[in-house]
Amino acid sequence: MELRNIKTIGIAGGGTMGFGLAINFALWGYPTTIYDLDDQILAKTIQRVKKALDMFATEDLISRRRSEETFERIAFTSDIENLADADFITEAIVERLFDKQELFNHLDKICKSQTIIASNTSTLRMGDIAEGVKRQDKVVLTHYFTPPHIVPGVEVAKGPGTTDETFNLTYDLLKNVRKTPVRVLKDFIIPELPGYLLNTMQRALEGAAYRLWAEGVASAEDIDLGIKASFGFRNPHEGPFMHADFSAHFKWPADVQDRQVKRTLAMPGLSEEARERLRKRFADGVGTWFIDPNKFEEAEEMRDRQYARRLKELYWGKLD
Repeated sequence: MELRNIKTIGIAGGGTMGFGLAINFALWGYPTTIYDLDDQILAKTIQRVKKALDMFATEDLISRRRSEETFERIAFTSDIENLADADFITEAIVERLFDKQELFNHLDKICKSQTIIASNTSTLRMGDIAEGVKRQDKVVLTHYFTPPHIVPGVEVAKGPGTTDETFNLTYDLLKNVRKTPVRVLKDFIIPELPGYLLNTMQRALEGAAYRLWAEGVASAEDIDLGIKASFGFRNPHEGPFMHADFSAHFKWPADVQDRQVKRTLAMPGLSEEARERLRKRFADGVGTWFIDPNKFEEAEEMRDRQYARRLKELYWGKLD
């Protein structure tokens, strides 16, 4: 199947995530059906869709006309059979393995053979969710972040039988509706930090924040403020690897670098293969990940201009 063959979208689950997922696709021209077996949830979903589209129009992201056209493309149903003709379906139901397995198995039976079925799970393995599904080649993870109609990032991961065709087609579909898909290359969940790529990092940060608050190092207000005003301020422009590039330009004392290397290699649960990969990277010299050392000043100026725009927008305004 090719991207042009995906013409209709199904969303299973009309709760916290489902309404936003529907908006994602309907906004860019895809007729979309939201299914939920609970009529009361569906009624709330209709109102949430209307409210979100109204907010988009009020904030001047879209025109009133586009807001109305988007709503017209979304159908609401309590009959799962109405998803049978969808070309791409995403489930966003409760985070319980049995419920997701039951839903996937039912969709597998009623949907067209070429239909791709995706899960929005944040903590469960795709292989477990799709265990009883015949179309192992056409199941995939698409994990969105709250609020899903606003936050651009979406993790895309394979199940054990997912083909490259399904994986790449899902990636292209998300790009087509202006999301920012992030490829997750391994079905990898750290037991103590359940989640895929991005939740694993977020939960590590949250764990450190809770500990620092509990130890009395800072108040919850100052911890949140500090994050938003420091590396949170930088994050729209640079992640940890880009930050490492900028830091690498400065000459850190050898003992500081040595402590950082030792801390990284001593991370609990690190596989020996990963530890060896890190050891080799450090032994070769950290170097840079993205920035050409010969173009550092150019990259620094571009970064600082991005920061200055955010400073104006979020903190200063324009000074006389």
